[in-house]
Amino acid sequence: MRSGLPALALAAAIAACAPGCRYLANRGKDLTDIVAPGISSGGGIGGRISATRLVAVEGIAQKDEWYLGWRERHQRWTESGYGIPFAFWRMPSIRDGEKPVRHWYDIFTTSRRLHEYPKRPELEDRRHTLFIFSGGRGLRWIDFLDVEAGISALFGGVEISLRPGQVVDFILGWTTLDLSKDDTPAN
Repeated sequence: MRSGLPALALAAAIAACAPGCRYLANRGKDLTDIVAPGISSGGGIGGRISATRLVAVEGIAQKDEWYLGWRERHQRWTESGYGIPFAFWRMPSIRDGEKPVRHWYDIFTTSRRLHEYPKRPELEDRRHTLFIFSGGRGLRWIDFLDVEAGISALFGGVEISLRPGQVVDFILGWTTLDLSKDDTPAN
């Protein structure tokens, strides 16, 4: 019985590598998705912190801040956002793009943040009213547990995100379940 265990492990490894090791490459990428660091350059000042994407406190004004790091399998991305007090009357946009629709209740908006990722067709748009998530578009449910912190100081900034949903995606990925829908299919 014990002598068959190494042979079984070897057979499992060969089966995993059969489609060009895509399976193992996806597990490695899932592992790198757990922590998302970034440094930025551009026009922003202030700070933000969120205990999940459901609750966020932002005191920031940020326009087209260009990030370099690793987030959602992208090495670069662009963010624009407004927090207290700017979010009461301002709406962010990426470059000269369309601004989100403004509603009467936006006077209670405590933060509004846009993310543009090069490989995603839709902007990620998050809104918090009185610090609680109150809507958006282009959001993935697996990212709602993300814990984020960032600071910008005119010429640049830093941010870090810890992503518990990606831990679950990494673990379940070994069973071939892809909760993030970000694995590269085998050829």
